[in-house]
Amino acid sequence: MKKIAFIVFALCLSLNHSNLLAQQESVRPGINDKFNNATDDVVSSFVERFEKEGREIFDQRQGIVNACQLRPAMVVADIGAGTGLFTRLMAPKVAEVYAVDISQKFLDHVKEKCSEDGLKNVKTVLCDQTTCGLDANSVDVVFICDTYHHFEFPYKTMRSIRNALKPDGVVVLVEFDRVEGKSSEWILNHVRADRETFSKEIELAGFEEIEMIDDIFKTSYLKRYKKAERKTEKGHTTDTLEDVRAGLNNGTAVLLDVREQGEWDAGHLVDATLVPRSELLEIASDREKVSGKVPSDKIVYTHCKRGGRAAMVAKELQQHGFDIRPLADGFDALVEKGFEKARQGK
Repeated sequence: MKKIAFIVFALCLSLNHSNLLAQQESVRPGINDKFNNATDDVVSSFVERFEKEGREIFDQRQGIVNACQLRPAMVVADIGAGTGLFTRLMAPKVAEVYAVDISQKFLDHVKEKCSEDGLKNVKTVLCDQTTCGLDANSVDVVFICDTYHHFEFPYKTMRSIRNALKPDGVVVLVEFDRVEGKSSEWILNHVRADRETFSKEIELAGFEEIEMIDDIFKTSYLKRYKKAERKTEKGHTTDTLEDVRAGLNNGTAVLLDVREQGEWDAGHLVDATLVPRSELLEIASDREKVSGKVPSDKIVYTHCKRGGRAAMVAKELQQHGFDIRPLADGFDALVEKGFEKARQGK
């Protein structure tokens, strides 16, 4: 009987851990199908649509480039480079430009056009739906124009971009301004959220807005962001408990209880997974082993009894680049604030 109980307990732990590491679903499935399956004709059609007078972004292209505040020694990443319009405009002003896109066909077009224009400082990078494909601390400016709404996994993509950005680097975002009752039917149907929602997502990925420009646009806006740590002087996250709940609900976050087994057995949260700090300390120097217990592609909220151990775990594992955000609230406080306590024996 004890053996059966142990097997059931182990199976539950295994299933729980599998769910903990599972990837969240796309926020907009299928939006990139036409790019993933692009032909030469598709590329040509987008050149005709994107690079013509009357398209707001094309008409304001010089103002947009000026807002990027480029300097000769900079390295720029044009994320979602598409036809390469801005890649070609930026290349003469900086040391190097990475044209990043999920479509090899579009990248081939960018490479061909840059060669024709004599631009030798442009490199093309084929990315995927969750990563930008750039090395850590490799770029000064990340430029994202009419592309963020195409990110199917915005948290993962923005964390990848954050990793590629140098410490004092900036993200320049240009997006359609989706306003109910005001925007065109096309924008309302195509762009999944408004500027406040997009900014919240970007900030939660570890950024801080530093400037917003919308006076040169009628249907778009431009924002500049810098990296932000999102933590207090004591090392606890500044994310709200509403942020925590939202992350747990949409799959971008997990909640780890870093107390010990006995404390867990005496009471724990339904949404939490037990990963004792003592176990993490034993493997703290081995990133591969830590990755077996802590997901590297999600926000990892940690909690303990009063917040101390949760903060220590973040310091002990920070060398590996995990997005660990310790909660100041302990177990009892979280229960008082509405997090569900598991029934005894569950």
